[in-house]
Formats: sequence, C-alpha cells, structure tokens
Amino acid sequence: MKKGILCSILLLGIFTVQAQTTISETLKYNDVEKISINLEEIAYREMGSGDTTLLFIHGLSSNLEAWNKNIAALKDKYKCIAIDLPGYGKSSKNKLDHSITDYADVIHQFIQKKDLKQTILIGHSMGGQIAIRSVLDYPADFLKLILIAPAGIETFSAGEAQIMKASYTPVMLREATEEQIRANFLINFHEFPEDAEFMVEDRIAMKKASDFENYSQIVVNNIHAMLDEPVIEELSKIKIPVLMIFGSNDALIPNKYFHRDQDLEMLSNIAKEKLPQLEVKIIEDAGHFVNFEKAEIVNKEMSYFLKE
Repeated sequence: MKKGILCSILLLGIFTVQAQTTISETLKYNDVEKISINLEEIAYREMGSGDTTLLFIHGLSSNLEAWNKNIAALKDKYKCIAIDLPGYGKSSKNKLDHSITDYADVIHQFIQKKDLKQTILIGHSMGGQIAIRSVLDYPADFLKLILIAPAGIETFSAGEAQIMKASYTPVMLREATEEQIRANFLINFHEFPEDAEFMVEDRIAMKKASDFENYSQIVVNNIHAMLDEPVIEELSKIKIPVLMIFGSNDALIPNKYFHRDQDLEMLSNIAKEKLPQLEVKIIEDAGHFVNFEKAEIVNKEMSYFLKE
C-alpha cells in the first residue's frame, strides 16, 4: 500500500514538472544571450564580425532559428544578430498585446543598448512589416532594408480584416492537432525541406508548455496588429535602399481567399510606385518561407545587395 502511494506521489511530481515547463525550456536551442527591454527579456544570437551589422527579425509563430541558413552564409563578412521578438522563442512573454509599433520600439532600443552601427534590417513576413515600421519610425538607425515575403504590402478592407480576425482565435491555436500543425507549416513551403522538420517538432512540443496559452493569445493579437497597422501608405518616406524577395509559389501572399485577382508582380509594382529605389527578386519554386527553402539563392541576392 505504502509503495503504491509513493509511486503515485512520484508520478504526480513528474507530471507537475512537465506541466511547469515553459516554451523557452521546451525549445532545444540554447546558445543565446539576453537583454532587458521594456520589462521583457529579449533573447538573441550573435555571430560573426564586421563593421556592418545584419539584424534579423523573424515572422509570426517563428523564432530566431528561422535564420540559421542565412546567418551561416553571411557571418564571415558581417556581424549577424537574430532576435526572438517578445512573446516568441526564448524571449519572455509578459505582455500579450504587442503592436507593430511596440516591436519597432524594441528593435530601436536593442540597437541603442548594443550600440550597433551601420545596421541593415532584415525581416521575414510579419518581421518584414515590423522592419518597415522600424525604418519609418527610426530612420537614422539603418543603412539598408531587406524584406522577405513581407506582410504590410498587401492591404485588406475593414470587412476583410474583420473576417480574418474572427477566423483565427487562441482556442483554435491551442486545440490544433498534430496533423493541423504540420499542415500549417507545409503551406509555408513550395516543397517542404527535410531540415525544416524541427519547426514542426518544436511547435508540437510547445503545446505542453505552461505558457502556451499566453503564446496563443500573443500570436492572435499579432495578427490583429498587422491588420490594424498598415504601412503601405507610408512607404514613400523610406529613403534608404530596399530589397524585397518573394518565393514565386508563395501560398500566403497575396491572400488566396480575398485577393485571387492579385499576384506578386502586382504587389511589387504597388510597392515600386512608392519606392523608386526598390529592388524586387522573385525566386522560382519557393514558397512563403523562401529564405529557408531557397537559402543559397536568397543569400546570394542579399550579398549582391549588401555590396552595392
């Protein structure tokens, strides 16, 4: 009897420890440093050296690991820093409703605290929209801007935005099955690469984390923030060189449900009208996560742009 009670206590202790595991503890990468900004602990990875700093901003539901292939190719010539935005990866998740403007302020303060000079900002998807906002609000911080499948170029009507907000809830995120999680990742690629499997595994493991409910709310709030803070009408204020890269088979941009009559060429032309200095590259046989799926090509395009 006593032995059975002891085993039950031990099992309860194990389950309690598992339940207390956070997303930060669940994710396997550990080679990060941290810095305090606005009551949040910001995790970042710094590699390479050079007079010019490349600062990488990940997209929605992602983290700094998304840039591994790009940093590996660029760190020999540049100081490369990838951050986990507040609410993601190994950064803290204290505030649940960061706006795009909030994130831009975090990037500005990060640059100030790290005393970064000659900074080139690189953003993917939501990170692209944050990068645009950062350059608009703090133009003196940056030399150049690289946007990879950026949000914020495609615009949505009030009605479309309302439907999108109602269609994606924290409960849906929390209750997603493993099959649904995998499907959500597959849609980001033209052909899912084997070395992206860690993204799926990490996301499935995160469901058991004690702070996953907060994370789910953060992701949904970020979708609202992207819809509520468009940047397209302010693009003409950007005076630095800008490179924009898309995958030709992007299944997320433009939105296939609302904007079937739009394509990447149309979005590129809209951006070029406001940014005459804009360079656009469309990479064949690549999806929304073009910087990971076709990293070698994207790295070459970025290298050409950085040297100009």
